Amino acid sequence: MQILIPHAFSHIKLPNGISATIFDGDVDELPPNLDEIEIYVPSYMGGDGIYNAIDKMPRLKWLQLLTAGIDRALPFMREGVTLCNAKGVHDDATAELTIALILTRLRGIDATIRAKNQGWSTRKTRPSIFGAKVTIIGAGSIGRRIATLITAFGGLPTLVSKGGHNDTIAFNVCEEVVRNSDIVVVVVPLTSETKGLIDANFLAMMPNNSLLINVARGEVVVTADLYKEVSSGRISAGIDVTDPEPLDPSHPLWECENVVITPHVGGATKSFYIKATELLEDNLARISRGETPKNVIEGSY
Repeated sequence: MQILIPHAFSHIKLPNGISATIFDGDVDELPPNLDEIEIYVPSYMGGDGIYNAIDKMPRLKWLQLLTAGIDRALPFMREGVTLCNAKGVHDDATAELTIALILTRLRGIDATIRAKNQGWSTRKTRPSIFGAKVTIIGAGSIGRRIATLITAFGGLPTLVSKGGHNDTIAFNVCEEVVRNSDIVVVVVPLTSETKGLIDANFLAMMPNNSLLINVARGEVVVTADLYKEVSSGRISAGIDVTDPEPLDPSHPLWECENVVITPHVGGATKSFYIKATELLEDNLARISRGETPKNVIEGSY
């Protein structure tokens, strides 16, 4: 069985019966033996072209992503190919960035950086995570990790899921919670249902001086609606993802001093390679034994 894998993971231990073809992650440099590939691991955060290659792999059986989100891969899926995502790999890193974005806004770190040598002019009493009511839209493994860290800081998290179950509330009945939130964190997958989920109506429910954090996908938030709210100064935001992405340097969101924007780096830490290696080696071992690998995507996502 042949696997096509990015050079960054050429070090992984392969089980008996699986051999690797290594590529540098660039779709313009794909190897000539694509017709032999049965397992494909697209490069992390590569362009859409990394999925176009699937059409050239007639024997493909397994598509193992290095991302938690599957939205970019779905249009290229076909009958007979099993899709696995990287659930669990990015939980800690994305939760860390969420806390960083929250603290940057709440504690005025962004204002202090802008003030440079006049930093003392920004010294004042500011909000804290401690005691803050934090609504987390998305109750998957990343959302739950964020909730754990919020709790560690003394915050009060509420998890919101699609239908509401166990310790979560349903999105369609979360209005009261949102209206009483100090912070709203968005961490849902991008689907036809969640595209544009955070629109003018949702943002209008958020209280004055509240904070929106988006570590999901840019398309989940309607950019024009977000800009209208933050430019008025009514709410602020910390966003790791944008729509479009990357955000044009001339976009007015860059000029909003109450908005912190990072360049989609939620999972981009050194720990990614350690955790992704563990997942790849585990799943390849399972496949070689004829077992079902972890994180198989079934039904609606």
